[in-house]
Amino acid sequence: MKTTDTRVRRAITAVGVGRPVVITMGPENDHEGYLAFAAEAATPQLLAFTVRHSSGYVRVALPTAECERLNLPPICHRGDTHSDTGAHRVAVDWQGTGTGISATDRAATITALAAKSSEVSDFRRPGHVVPVEVAPDGVLGRPGPAEAALDLARLAGRPEAAGMCDIVSRHRPTAMARGGELLEFAFEHGLAVVSVAELVSYRRRVEPQVVRMAETVLPNGGSAFRAIGFRDAHGDGEHLVIIIGDVGAGVPVPLHVHVECLTSDVFGSTACRCGTDLDRARSDMRAQAGGVVIYLRPPGPMRACGLTNTEEFDSEAISQTVAWILRDLGVYTVRLSDDAPGFGLVIFGAIREHGLRVAG
Repeated sequence: MKTTDTRVRRAITAVGVGRPVVITMGPENDHEGYLAFAAEAATPQLLAFTVRHSSGYVRVALPTAECERLNLPPICHRGDTHSDTGAHRVAVDWQGTGTGISATDRAATITALAAKSSEVSDFRRPGHVVPVEVAPDGVLGRPGPAEAALDLARLAGRPEAAGMCDIVSRHRPTAMARGGELLEFAFEHGLAVVSVAELVSYRRRVEPQVVRMAETVLPNGGSAFRAIGFRDAHGDGEHLVIIIGDVGAGVPVPLHVHVECLTSDVFGSTACRCGTDLDRARSDMRAQAGGVVIYLRPPGPMRACGLTNTEEFDSEAISQTVAWILRDLGVYTVRLSDDAPGFGLVIFGAIREHGLRVAG
């Protein structure tokens, strides 16, 4: 098991038993950290601990549907609804509380926000607990702390609601804790630590990243090939798999991974080698009477070498997409082409992580 997976699973287990965890944005020293816990598990003691070591600005991460069901309008009506400001909803207190500010009152409000039985009339507005709407698909939709907190609650089998608060520096009480100080804090209090990036990688490895959409057989110059369409499970990417000839499960299957390049693939531009590599791979597969081409179309602007500024794609995300497509196809041993588009080693690693074999 990967070390990062161990950290993620340790955090999931902690959240599952009602313990808080430390979420970091990354390994760099300039990144802040957050205490996070399952909202259902909020207690006065947990809130007192949270407020004592944090900014006191307690939020609860909630899915969009729950924000709408409980009539929690945005505090900002302009801009991106999933920006740090736009995602915040009107603060609330549970009707059964006193002033709403004490640890006991805020714990009651947080657990009420996690309860499916709660209704709009159960909350006063404004209050002292701030709901935060999370992006669809959690950290795979937006790699932020609120999304990470909610993902941990969901993965732990808890209701989809998570409390969170920024951790304050002990050494500089007017600043937020960062980097190594977050690790010291977690060690002192026996808390699991996980980064948003680790959670993103974990979910990509353990949750299917593609959905099969369509399949057909297409004619091609006197022969035919199978074409299978996939879409991203979390995102707007759409991908095409071309299966040439026989790809039996018992032999290594030639594999070519290609990222769309409109100018070269369709119009034959020689400004890059994309189209040439694709044509050569298909010719080789026809000569070998079998092979698989995975034609990737990442989300975002079209890729067209020589025409537009081609943005760097997320090689880890694409490699996990490739691995999940191979699993769907039932292809367990592959032989990579020599012209993988700049991320052959990453593909190799992703395939191995899924228990697939790469032949020499």
